[in-house]
Amino acid sequence: MGNQASKPVIAIIGGGFSGTMIAVHLLRTAVTPLRIVLIERHDEPGRGVAYRDQPECHLLNVRAEAMSAFPAEPDHFLNWLNTTYSPCHPVGTTEFVPRRLYGAYVQSILEQARSTARRGVSLEQRADEVLGLRRTEAGTRLRLKTGATLNVQQVVLALGNPGPADPPISDATFYSSARYQGHAWSTQGLLSIQRDDSVLLIGSGLTTLDWLAALRDRGHRGQVHVVSRRGLMPQLHRAAPAHHLSFDPLSLPPRVSLLLKRLRSEIEAAEAKGGDWRGVIDSLRPYTQRLWQRLPAAEQRRFLRHVRPYWEIHRHRAAPKVVETVYELMRAGRLQTMAARLLGFEETADSVNVLLQPRGTEKLVTRTVQRVINCTGPESNYRRLNHPLVRDLREQGLIEADALGLGLNTDDHGALRATTGEVSRWLYTLGPSRKGQLWETTAVPEIRVQAQALAHRMLAELPSVTVDRAVRKLELRSQP
Repeated sequence: MGNQASKPVIAIIGGGFSGTMIAVHLLRTAVTPLRIVLIERHDEPGRGVAYRDQPECHLLNVRAEAMSAFPAEPDHFLNWLNTTYSPCHPVGTTEFVPRRLYGAYVQSILEQARSTARRGVSLEQRADEVLGLRRTEAGTRLRLKTGATLNVQQVVLALGNPGPADPPISDATFYSSARYQGHAWSTQGLLSIQRDDSVLLIGSGLTTLDWLAALRDRGHRGQVHVVSRRGLMPQLHRAAPAHHLSFDPLSLPPRVSLLLKRLRSEIEAAEAKGGDWRGVIDSLRPYTQRLWQRLPAAEQRRFLRHVRPYWEIHRHRAAPKVVETVYELMRAGRLQTMAARLLGFEETADSVNVLLQPRGTEKLVTRTVQRVINCTGPESNYRRLNHPLVRDLREQGLIEADALGLGLNTDDHGALRATTGEVSRWLYTLGPSRKGQLWETTAVPEIRVQAQALAHRMLAELPSVTVDRAVRKLELRSQP
């Protein structure tokens, strides 16, 4: 017990991909005693919202070849699939596999890291929720929902994507109705849809496509309405030749209009030579974060207001099998899409009337359905998030929302900035909460690099912990 109490302790709040990979790198790298506590309130660590048990039709939006959890081992996920999951039927590099398999993969990585950690380096998993924290002379005391407290030296906020906000309307009474599901990622919510129910999905992004695929696989026969402000749906993945940009994006003046003009010209030239716009968009990935950071605040806001929806559907594409669901439902006449503004709801005994204003018109239309599902994106404005821990951190001035309402202010390595501007040496974050600073920070290729770098940064701040230099050297080589 004495040795356990004397170990430095790192608490990781959130057990999705971000939090799990921080734990993995700490376990792999720390040589001297360290206690890691991974706190996840809902799911087993490694799955989170994105990779928990879901219908087989919920596929990764990225090919298997690009989903390794380790930058230095690009075939790691494929090798796991073909040795552990499907040794008799090899999975190809371009396949889109079910998300639940990726959750199992991340869990296996965590278990391996735990079982091979050095003596004295331990991982404790807690099914609990952190409600608040206080700084003490010895470090930080976490207050947990179960009533327990935990004393730690460092804290990582790995909260992932917050749930969506309810769409703004004048009368929000309907949002407490059983006919409304405010968070699309609910298996129970999906199972509660009756086969002949008419359903309205708010939003037309990747989550909506997942719902359409799941409804079809469950034998749903009712009408489905998809409503979003612009009526845009994600483009499909298609094999495209790699593209090498003919210009340096970082040499252009930091203006959105100039970059768009140059990008359109690049796509036209590539397609004239038999290429594909997908290759051009993908070739921007190594530059995206730096391009975003170069833009003045006014240009960033211009991008968010005018370009973001179009960027999202081309940058974050869907698996062909999922997109085929949309075509199939449209051909059967069971899917209607509309670009419209949501104005309100009127609930009756057996249905709900949804009032809409189609884009570009003054007229109002009504759609009558049995269920309404909110499939919009995450509420990323930390000024409005009602999470108990986030509220507590806000009230203490330990975190500050970024000016764009996309996430939290951090330094270049994920250390959180207080409202005073001071950079913390004990409170960190990664993943979606850094979107205001990095823009591209929600996918595995970006988060795996952040997790690796942040783990080493945190260990460097704990002078009592030494690291495996060989592992550190290998991982440094893999960073872009």
